[in-house]
Amino acid sequence: MNGIRKSALLLTALLGLSLSMTGCGGAGATPPPGVEEPPPAGGGYVTGKIVDEQGRPVVHAEVVADNTLLYNTNVIGYTDAAGTYKLDIRKPVGTWHVTATMNLNYEGETIPVDLVPETDDLLAGTVGGVRNFTFKPAQTQYGSLGLVNIRTGIAFYGDLGEMTVTLKSVGTLADGSSNQTIVAKPVQSGDGYIIKNVMYGTYNATVSYQGQDLFVRKAVSSGTSPAYSKTFTGGFWRDFYTLRPTMFLEVSDVECPPILERCQ
Repeated sequence: MNGIRKSALLLTALLGLSLSMTGCGGAGATPPPGVEEPPPAGGGYVTGKIVDEQGRPVVHAEVVADNTLLYNTNVIGYTDAAGTYKLDIRKPVGTWHVTATMNLNYEGETIPVDLVPETDDLLAGTVGGVRNFTFKPAQTQYGSLGLVNIRTGIAFYGDLGEMTVTLKSVGTLADGSSNQTIVAKPVQSGDGYIIKNVMYGTYNATVSYQGQDLFVRKAVSSGTSPAYSKTFTGGFWRDFYTLRPTMFLEVSDVECPPILERCQ
């Protein structure tokens, strides 16, 4: 009989302890109405840092976390003086794709430039994570900076992919750099032969082919074409329905093709 009484007293004590823990907000406790349960450390936030290739912070870069489940649902933030940012992606529930851009000012135009992520993996909003970016040329088909588009003039059939284009910067470029020289061969793309990832600015451009210096001029979609010269000096502009400023060059092996009645 004493054993039964002791067992009953022990059960009552355990039940009281359980109720006390629940009332005091122990593990599994539900927060009061209107009070949001705090996320775990680091959970529900995406953080990161944006720098240039020299490791210097990129200030006021725009960071966008886009919810992949809901159309046009995103969280936008900007980097601070240290190049860091923090976005709350707890709501709405789903996975998020994080991208970043910065602006370059060129010839009175603001040009957005995509920044290169360390990883492009999606993030779960309930988990969060770190996404760092770098301001450097993107190794995509068209890159992330200016394009130089090369085309042949009338009655000239040279292989554009075998030509060598030399670009020497004039003055200060859009990123503040100077004294830059680029030597490259055009690569075929869906928009013709191009040289990608050229910083916006003014350049002296020359083109050679099979040991011969070609004549070069600005290519235009309408109006009068300028005269050919051994050197083109200029920058980037919008023509031929391009989405970003592009340097369009036309090359020829002769200054005035015989097929033309006259040359400009």
